[in-house]
Amino acid sequence: MVPPEADRTMIKPIRHWKELRARLTPPTPWRWVLCILTALLSGALLAVLTFLTSEGSQMLARLFSPAVLLCALFLGLLVLFFTLLLHSVFLGYLIVAAPMMLLAVADYLKTMLTTVPITLSDLTLVGQAGHIAELNKDVLVLSRSSTAAILAAVLWLVVLFFLSGSIRPPWGFSVLASVLPAAALVLLFWVGAPNFVYATLNTDVAQPIPQWMAKKECGVVLGMWRSIYISATKDDEALSGTPEAITQRVEELTMDMPRQPYKDKPNIIFILSESFLDVTKLDGVTFEEDPIPEFHALKDESVSGTFYSRSLGYGTCSVELEVFTGLHSAFLDGAELYSWSPETFGRLPSVPQVYRDNGYYTALVHTFNDTIYNRTENFSALGFDDMFFTGDYAKFYKPAADAPDYLAYIMQFIKGRYYSDDLLADLLIGLYEGKKEESPVFLYGLSMENHQGYTDKFTEEELDTPRPQSALTGEAANILLNLTQGLHDASASLGKLVDYFRNVDEPVVLVFYGDHRPGLGLAKGGTVYTELGIVPKSTGEWTADQFAMMYSTDYLIWSNDDRYLPAERGSTMETSSNYLGSLLLDITGVERPLYWKFVSLLSQERVMDNYLYHRDRNGVNSLLPPTQEEGSEALWLMRDIITDTVKGEHLMADKLREVPDY
Repeated sequence: MVPPEADRTMIKPIRHWKELRARLTPPTPWRWVLCILTALLSGALLAVLTFLTSEGSQMLARLFSPAVLLCALFLGLLVLFFTLLLHSVFLGYLIVAAPMMLLAVADYLKTMLTTVPITLSDLTLVGQAGHIAELNKDVLVLSRSSTAAILAAVLWLVVLFFLSGSIRPPWGFSVLASVLPAAALVLLFWVGAPNFVYATLNTDVAQPIPQWMAKKECGVVLGMWRSIYISATKDDEALSGTPEAITQRVEELTMDMPRQPYKDKPNIIFILSESFLDVTKLDGVTFEEDPIPEFHALKDESVSGTFYSRSLGYGTCSVELEVFTGLHSAFLDGAELYSWSPETFGRLPSVPQVYRDNGYYTALVHTFNDTIYNRTENFSALGFDDMFFTGDYAKFYKPAADAPDYLAYIMQFIKGRYYSDDLLADLLIGLYEGKKEESPVFLYGLSMENHQGYTDKFTEEELDTPRPQSALTGEAANILLNLTQGLHDASASLGKLVDYFRNVDEPVVLVFYGDHRPGLGLAKGGTVYTELGIVPKSTGEWTADQFAMMYSTDYLIWSNDDRYLPAERGSTMETSSNYLGSLLLDITGVERPLYWKFVSLLSQERVMDNYLYHRDRNGVNSLLPPTQEEGSEALWLMRDIITDTVKGEHLMADKLREVPDY
């Protein structure tokens, strides 16, 4: 049947395109050559584009460096493998380019947000990427170089779409030939990875290094591949002795530690203040009036000082989990604690669990929801009786319960796009009043108002903080102003809480700390910190002292009873996410399990042991931990405990949970 003339008109260009492509298709031998060369060229182009996306124009300085060349070979072989297997250069490139460019984009955005690159642990949050993006949408802006790289990757994909059909080799031999690039990948980048790749790039796979170092030497793709290789091939870490010998040594070291002197049970208000730091201490920033007057005034009647954190700019949940478990990130290869299963947190006696075992009511109050970090399951394993998020306040807070429209009621407390710190203070007071007659309370409050992004975060009507004065202009100045407003409100909320608890009859201990510094990334690259000249743009150029500074915030411990302060009022002392939990247990008079007595002992020697930096009680910072030969026996016993708890068979758990009779 002859189709109508209109149909012939539509078919004719298609026929002509097929005829044109047939004429352009080279003989079979040349198709093999062109297919292989195009695949390898695609990999090389993709390598350059991933470097450009994640590192920006600074990658041009090492365009022909071993890192770029090895990445080009790695991605080229991957593209070639999928090209031959799927019989299409277009599909081979697409299946490699899509995840690699997403990885590079994620790395760039996380680095801008937090100053540290993406890690394997971050991949556990892939399913929550939408929530994370919504939470940080004002900050997650691609640079010009990243945008250009993405457009170039897409343009090359379009070229391959039209080119692919002309150069694909015969089907049968193509699939068989895919074995060759697969074998090359395995031999060069797996079996030979230690010597062929990472020795060349000066990143020995036997030496644990933070991800920023791996990225600096290898780039984001091979840096991540290094993490995958180590995770898959590393043997279980050996303990320094048998579990029985280790716990016996722990008992010996803690034998002379004093028992807790007080048998009263003070109420505890424990507050994680989002991204809180003393903004008046930033170099190059001044104020005509104090933006955080309540915090500064309370330092005179509290014990306060520097809080060294495991994180910068993000990772709140990992910080709080480290505080509550005492598990040092120095021995966890940079793993984010929120990536673990809830069962892990039940193996050792967490801070909330110790208080619950001592007769306390334990509860968490968060001015956000539970969409990101799975706190409901993880914190149940930590020993919290109740957890209250933004939909739950009517369960314990009478004004919310009495409101005819709950949502309308709590929406009025939004400030700076989040529920205010002032609301958190009222919620904690309300929960305390409802539970104080039943038992002593351990109330854990998490604020949210000061969460990034900071660009135009507060409206003009909401801005009532003293204005910072600095050399910053434009976006950087705007970010600093909005950050200051959040800190101003956090300080006022702290003052409100202390004013209330100052007048209660029962003893109260209030702990207030900033979880991490805000990242303060700028759309043009760099951060407010780099604009102020505080640190270089690249973390690869930071010293140990600069890491310690940037990974630190401020804290204070206040009480209406002098017996529950760790030192005299107005004194200062350093603590960290390693030891804040043990410090609280020390001062509140509860019976401590063997594990927490040991953490307290270790805190007399160490301030912070992070996978990025280390600090001892003499104020010495270093990029590497002290060796056993340098006299840090307790620190390496902690390494054994962590290895057994997290990576091993947790054979020490029962003993470490016991309360010693000495």
